[in-house]
Amino acid sequence: MDDRTQRVGFVGLGMMGTPMSRNLAGAGFDLRVYDADPERTRAVAAELGVTPVADPVELAACDVVVTMLPTSAIVRSVFLGADGALTIPLRAGTVIVDMSSSDPAETVETGRALAAFGVRLVDAPVSGGVARAADGTLAIMMGADDEDAAALAERIVAPMSRSVYRTGGLGTGDAMKALNNFVAGAAFAATSEALIAGRQFGLDPQLMVDILNDSTGQSFSSTHVFGPHVVQERYASGFALPLITKDIRIARDLQRGLGRDAPVCEAVTASFQEALDALGGVDHTEAYRHWSGESR
Repeated sequence: MDDRTQRVGFVGLGMMGTPMSRNLAGAGFDLRVYDADPERTRAVAAELGVTPVADPVELAACDVVVTMLPTSAIVRSVFLGADGALTIPLRAGTVIVDMSSSDPAETVETGRALAAFGVRLVDAPVSGGVARAADGTLAIMMGADDEDAAALAERIVAPMSRSVYRTGGLGTGDAMKALNNFVAGAAFAATSEALIAGRQFGLDPQLMVDILNDSTGQSFSSTHVFGPHVVQERYASGFALPLITKDIRIARDLQRGLGRDAPVCEAVTASFQEALDALGGVDHTEAYRHWSGESR
């Protein structure tokens, strides 16, 4: 079967979801889009020439539903009520591809609940940010217990991705994403600390970033984030402080659940949580301003 005949729903049209859905529409899928903001739903559907969904119940007509939402609790609430019943009358065999940065334990629990109705859940969180979402070059970490569902999901996400890594059973993609974002957050925090100290000692911040990028201190943050968003003070990377803090907290809780002593993850979680408590829902790069004392 040509996968483009599959009816695909896309839930969550934020900074990542909108360009991701744009790539699905461009690949020719029969796409239906939904966002909690009705105006956004109508605007994106009109731009892409796809079907707007006014009520999530309409997603029952879909063969595959893709979600790109802030938390795993929100993902669950789209499909399951507090009593555990389906909120959308999905057919047995429907595949849900959750591309959010979800909690792996909650994903496993949601997957079990959906399986009781014959609905198959695949976790497929993404990395690469808004630019790669727009380019269709995201890295995707995919976990699934059902091989047929995973194979279908892999074909559906292909227009959005450069690479798909099959990580294992359900929840393993989410675990990998949280651990990846912990590493990214640790690099951002460490680079911030170094720049703050360097500036105080008299070093030029942009020169420091240039040297880091030509040396062993290089990271995604130093290469793509610090120049435009910290040194040039744009503070508009597209990755919100509440979201990266949530992801790092998931990584911390994962390690606690495994009984591991994880002092670096504990420290990074505390640093980001402190910045979040002080700044609220800003871009994550503004944490630098808080740590440096500029926001006080």
